[in-house]
Amino acid sequence: MKRRDFIKLSAVTAGTVIGGQLLSGYAEPLHAGNSSVQKTIISDTAVKSMDLDISYVTEVINRPKLGNKIEFWIPLPQSDYGQDVTHLSIDSPVAFNINEEPVYRNRMLYVGSEGLKEGDKISVKYKLRRKTIGIVEMKEDINKHLVLTEKEETDNNITMFVDDIVSKEKDPLEIGRKIYYALIDYLTYDKLIPGCGLGISSWTFEAKAGKCDDFHALFRTMMISKGIPVKWEQGFPLPYPSDFTKSGKLEGDCTGAHCWVSFYIGDDKWVPVDVSEADKREDLRDYFFGNLSPNRFKVSSGRDLILSPPQKGDPLNTFPFTHAETDGIPLIYGHHFRNVINYELLNMGT
Repeated sequence: MKRRDFIKLSAVTAGTVIGGQLLSGYAEPLHAGNSSVQKTIISDTAVKSMDLDISYVTEVINRPKLGNKIEFWIPLPQSDYGQDVTHLSIDSPVAFNINEEPVYRNRMLYVGSEGLKEGDKISVKYKLRRKTIGIVEMKEDINKHLVLTEKEETDNNITMFVDDIVSKEKDPLEIGRKIYYALIDYLTYDKLIPGCGLGISSWTFEAKAGKCDDFHALFRTMMISKGIPVKWEQGFPLPYPSDFTKSGKLEGDCTGAHCWVSFYIGDDKWVPVDVSEADKREDLRDYFFGNLSPNRFKVSSGRDLILSPPQKGDPLNTFPFTHAETDGIPLIYGHHFRNVINYELLNMGT
């Protein structure tokens, strides 16, 4: 095989070996849904699962001249309580590794090569079954979900706001409910705010507006200030079932990403919330406290991430899309490289 021919990995058998490392969890057959792809309008809360083909492609569009070696870290989704990921395959013009960072256990495809050139593409494909989520019971290290990032640090105004809302309430579930509804009333979803939703709590509180990262950073700040762990989950949104077409495309950068959180109420139980979607969809205001619709998929968890191998730049605010560097300098999305996510709906289950 010539050097420029793709190195192919196909995870369609019981486990996958990459560089001597056995990866499990990608070989289970795709679950059969309960109904075929819907051709008529359906209630957004009636759909319990979505089966999809996902293609995540990172392309070199303008090779930097700063150095010879280009490094890519591409997030790889994993199966968990909310989704089943199977049939993973990777096409790359150069060698790659699959690594895992130690804190949140995020998996990633790593490529570091002098051989990448303009027009080269790294393609990650997999089948995904995303499910409706309610309160989840799982064992998790809660301590790491009690740590605020620098962007989430509280201030006196936030503290007074939370104290006024929560008052003497001690039940984590009820504290979460009070803060959830208070934020929906206090904030306005605004996707035109400059930037990519940096999730800076003090800024969001003053602006009274923001995107999903801003909503959920402020929710985390308020909940953690009361000693309640909150888990950050990062991924991409899909159209609601009532708007779904058979296939579509997402721009794989920060403007196309989506996040949500879940908070701990004891006895290994976690309550999912999507505050920003509840603000956008008034009809689903109550639904998104304790439920997540399946029109999304997760690719990573946590904030302030150190990748594997460690990037030379700052910790990543979030990790839904490819991170790229040359000589330790982050590459510019849209100028040096681009991500495109294509999805095809295979089935909706009710």
